[in-house]
Amino acid sequence: MLSAVAVACGAAEVALRWRHAQEVRRIAAGHDKEELCTIRSSDPRLIYTVAPGRCGANSRGYIDHEYPFKKEKGVFRIIVIGDSVAQGRFLTLEQSFPKLLEKRLKGESDSLRYEVIVLARLGYSTSQELVLLEEEAFAYDADLILWSYVLNDPAHPVYHNCNGELGTYYYRPKSYLAHFVAARLFALRERWKGRSCEKEFHAYLHCVYWDNVTTHLQEISRVCRQHHVPVVLAVHPIFQKMDDFSGYTLRPLHKQLCEAATKSGLIPLDLLGAFEPYRMDELRIERPDWYDPWHPNALGHEIMAEFIEGALVANGWIGADEKTRPRGAASQ
Repeated sequence: MLSAVAVACGAAEVALRWRHAQEVRRIAAGHDKEELCTIRSSDPRLIYTVAPGRCGANSRGYIDHEYPFKKEKGVFRIIVIGDSVAQGRFLTLEQSFPKLLEKRLKGESDSLRYEVIVLARLGYSTSQELVLLEEEAFAYDADLILWSYVLNDPAHPVYHNCNGELGTYYYRPKSYLAHFVAARLFALRERWKGRSCEKEFHAYLHCVYWDNVTTHLQEISRVCRQHHVPVVLAVHPIFQKMDDFSGYTLRPLHKQLCEAATKSGLIPLDLLGAFEPYRMDELRIERPDWYDPWHPNALGHEIMAEFIEGALVANGWIGADEKTRPRGAASQ
């Protein structure tokens, strides 16, 4: 019996490895050129990264200019952490809201020069972005962290496909059979926990994984407190299939996230307020092959940059020295 079980497990392992190889070939054929600019990460927590020096990435593997770790005197640095929305996917670098924010802030002070550094990668979830915060952000001597939170951020990097299947493509388990079993158990647990949750994907994701969301917010706060750097959590709305934001169904989730951010010691900034005066089709990326609910177009990024700048200036979140920097939530 033991021999039969061993043979069966071995055959299943071989079959699953073959199936995964087929899946990898399918994903490679289906992804566009930008996504294939990624490579497997040496850090297993990240799974994949952007290839340094290729496809517009700098030497650290971020779609941004090169910045030295040591900042010059009189420089105030804002570090933006996020995913493809903060990266400005489908736009040029200078059209992304972090670079537009940097440009807008140039006239805010005669004594300070502002640098907005982008540490964002397409498809990353909060669990991966936390690695960027801990391992990268403070090497740049950050004065403020601007956390770009998109409503699919609680997704699992492998078991969900919010990264366009890049997690599946680059993840290499030691045992494909064990991974197959773990994936099935993950799905069963999710269905059980989500049996009474709203079925809209983003609301469902937060309902099922709310404990993870609050733990991540607390971890962001803990890490940044250690470095005496405040964090603004910018919550992005999504583009639902409706004309405008008057019927937007995720307002309660935005409120819940902002309240959780405040409780964790972060500064919430709800970007829904920036988008409400506009129609959804005015602000979202138009894709010929699928409806994109996440990525704003160039106008959307301009509106976000203006809104964020206004909040930073009005609430005194920028330009303060270490003794007077804000520590908790503000009224915005």
